[in-house]
Amino acid sequence: MVKMSSGVFVPFPGRERTLVLIGGVWVDPSLWTTKFDCNVELQGCHSMCCYRSNILAPGEKEKIDAHLEGILPYMTPVKRQLLQERGGFVADCRAQCPDGCELNEDEVNAMARAFRLSEDFRCNLIVRSEQAGESMDSCIFLSQNTSGENHCSIHAYAIDAGINWMDIKPVDCIQYPLAVFQEGGKTILAPQTTSFLSHLPCHDSGLGPWMYQSMESTIRFLLGGEFFEALDLYVRENVEPGRLERS
Repeated sequence: MVKMSSGVFVPFPGRERTLVLIGGVWVDPSLWTTKFDCNVELQGCHSMCCYRSNILAPGEKEKIDAHLEGILPYMTPVKRQLLQERGGFVADCRAQCPDGCELNEDEVNAMARAFRLSEDFRCNLIVRSEQAGESMDSCIFLSQNTSGENHCSIHAYAIDAGINWMDIKPVDCIQYPLAVFQEGGKTILAPQTTSFLSHLPCHDSGLGPWMYQSMESTIRFLLGGEFFEALDLYVRENVEPGRLERS
């Protein structure tokens, strides 16, 4: 069972981090030495990261509820019916995953340091494969588009409605695989390590641009455009020419 910890959040257990100070934020250099792209078609991953739900920060339930009528048509019929029968999409993280199947201590602490999670923090409901008739357990909002590709119902609704999807989706979903957190009075930007997701192909496929490039919109959302420009400038001035091609 995952428990909240008062200890230091260590995104890379067992190895010392070497961070670079950029624009007031301490950044892990792996952001410009690791190739990454959260592209379902490129990675052929079938949105596998959505099988384990997410932590809900304070106020996010209410934010999603305000758009729920618009989101419902984008959900699979089984999940839509389940949500309506339950009267909501929120679940007790520990009760639905007593062995820690959806998160580990690092991820909990990353969210806790950023959003002051309560001890009884909640997650989106995980729908078991036998309930949904799907190949894997998944977040209640994971659905399929007309091409048969898995996608997020919240994300799809926001795009069609002309809404910034980052204004609706849970931050835990938006920031993955990054984490922004406070440690020793410092703001740190680094990749998460979540052992339950280490099998995902996007982590080591070598496909896509450098991680900081593919996560540009997320970094801008979390830390602002001015910070991203400083990060981009630092990398371009300090990394050997020719390595930073954009895909």
